[in-house]
Amino acid sequence: MGHLGFTEANVEDKDCIVLAAANWLDSTTDFSALYERLRKTNKPIVIVGLGAQSSLNSEIPILKEGTVNLLKLIAERSALVSVRGEFSATVLEKYGIRNIAVTGCPSLLLSGSEAPVLRPFKRELGGQIVIGATRHGFESTDLLQLHLYRQALKFGLDQILQSELADMYFSLGRLNNRDILTRSSTVVRALYGDSERRVAQYLSQKAHVFFDVSEWLAFMSTRSMYVGTRLHGAVASLLAGAPATLIVHDSRTLESARVLNIPFVRGDEIDLRKDIAFSDFYNEKKLKAFSNGYRIYRERFEDFFKRNSLSF
Repeated sequence: MGHLGFTEANVEDKDCIVLAAANWLDSTTDFSALYERLRKTNKPIVIVGLGAQSSLNSEIPILKEGTVNLLKLIAERSALVSVRGEFSATVLEKYGIRNIAVTGCPSLLLSGSEAPVLRPFKRELGGQIVIGATRHGFESTDLLQLHLYRQALKFGLDQILQSELADMYFSLGRLNNRDILTRSSTVVRALYGDSERRVAQYLSQKAHVFFDVSEWLAFMSTRSMYVGTRLHGAVASLLAGAPATLIVHDSRTLESARVLNIPFVRGDEIDLRKDIAFSDFYNEKKLKAFSNGYRIYRERFEDFFKRNSLSF
């Protein structure tokens, strides 16, 4: 299946339906339409990486009826439901689902049969640290993320953009449209707290946008470490052999870091009144725990796929 808008005809000659999930367990999303389409099929359904979205306090989200119906249908048609962490498992249990496998995010499986080989961090390469913060489209963000963007600018550090559309236009040099230029300029000036000229120069030189995973990993293979709030920013860094520290800022990043053994610090423990010593986030002991835990992580997925009659 290639998209969630599939029809019965699309799956008629298929053996099963596999869903790649994400932050589906939240109070705003209603999966009634997907439930109705899946209900009309008689195929086994396997869902991978299902996760809850909540704050660092891990409040149980109140799910909409259509989402609950979907979860129960999937649980009935599969041996195990893959979730990305213990909190997501707790949410499913709250709604009566028990056949759960805590697997973590499948993205780290790109490493293959062995854990990534990580390079040691050298403090003299502190200027090659890559920053990643979280913002979407032309929106603003919270004080933690704001501090990360401004620290990246202040110290001239490379930055990976993933969904920051206003910044991306400057990074990619796509500013020919006057409306886009005006809107993007307004956003980045306020966000970075500096002149448009300086912010534009920084974003064009140090902010990076990737549309191909191999190019992303190739870039990270030339850098010393990743520090940021993006889960997949940390995963990409580790896959490329560069140490990473994830700044956890919600239930999603916290439970993912724990299951994948990614070194992490809590965002609510960072003093936003001070400059961040990013080099201090390097933790060799935690990185060894990540490498040693990869085998168990992979075995969890191997068992999950086997229990659902899928080859790994």
